[in-house]
Amino acid sequence: MNPKLSIIVPVYNVRDYLETCVNSILVQTFTDFELILVDDGSTDGSGEMCDKFALHDSRISVIHKENGGVVSARKTGIQAARGKYAGYVDGDDWIEKNMYEEMTLYMDKYSCDLVMCDVEHNTASRPLSTGGIQPGISGGYYDRQRLESEIFPRMIYAGEFYKFGVYPVIWNKLYRREKLIKFQLDVCDIINTGEDAACVYPYIYSSDSLYFMENNSLYHYRHSRNQMTAAFDNTHFERFKSLYRFFTMSDLALSPYSGQLDYYYAYLTKVSISNELRKANYASFSKKLKAIREICAFAVDKGFTDSLTLPSFTHRIYFKLVRKKCAFLLASGIILTRGVQRILGGRNEK
Repeated sequence: MNPKLSIIVPVYNVRDYLETCVNSILVQTFTDFELILVDDGSTDGSGEMCDKFALHDSRISVIHKENGGVVSARKTGIQAARGKYAGYVDGDDWIEKNMYEEMTLYMDKYSCDLVMCDVEHNTASRPLSTGGIQPGISGGYYDRQRLESEIFPRMIYAGEFYKFGVYPVIWNKLYRREKLIKFQLDVCDIINTGEDAACVYPYIYSSDSLYFMENNSLYHYRHSRNQMTAAFDNTHFERFKSLYRFFTMSDLALSPYSGQLDYYYAYLTKVSISNELRKANYASFSKKLKAIREICAFAVDKGFTDSLTLPSFTHRIYFKLVRKKCAFLLASGIILTRGVQRILGGRNEK
């Protein structure tokens, strides 16, 4: 007999956190689940840890595969899953013991396509709905009519740069497995910028109902994951372009809400430019400026910054500089802002 719930954990070099993650799943008050650990070619012993966990609990299965990235790992997991419902947990995060009991309760009660809970960041003990990144929706049940009137018009852009109407992460949500498979498999393996959004937003747009558990933070996100804010990614811009191509071919691009995607592309443009100025980018300043001009040229060519309505004067100036391809002024502004932030941060620590 198949389990009611499949929990999929992509695992890649998270040895220091994996036991906490797995234990938080095994002590769930909802017990009718299978736990699928997908070892994505780990080199730090995480794969061996997965095998040891499986020896002690029959609900655990382990899949070892060559490293292919998180999208590839999620695809492998969902294709092996057997549950009516499915959810993801990242290998360096953890969940409250009642998370899936409460989520499955709402899925059963309302026969909805999706249930979302709040998220607790390990660096700030506040849920998303009360601080930090705030969802633009209220808690409760949404049928298709409410989705179309209250969720879809602000799902990707909630009126403030950059504020999501629905937080696009994949792991604080419970899905119908048979429905999820299509949207997960549609995401190209090479997309690992916005890979969650590429699955979540099309899934929600196709849904007839959802339930949001506001002010109920059941998922714990380890905010310092891989120190991504400090690292330089020399493939970021190429991956952004892959995500852009993906969304332009999606149903969302043909929907009445397609204009929201422009704000998402603008946000990723800003992230791509900032990425070029990371400390770990050892290219010359002239090469950094050349890369920034290329990013600006892409935005100008695609036209997604042309009709942005931004309440912030700073952001209006920023994207005016993008449209004019003023790489030097953009770079100077970012460097100056970071310097001021470091000074203020040092003062706050004293």
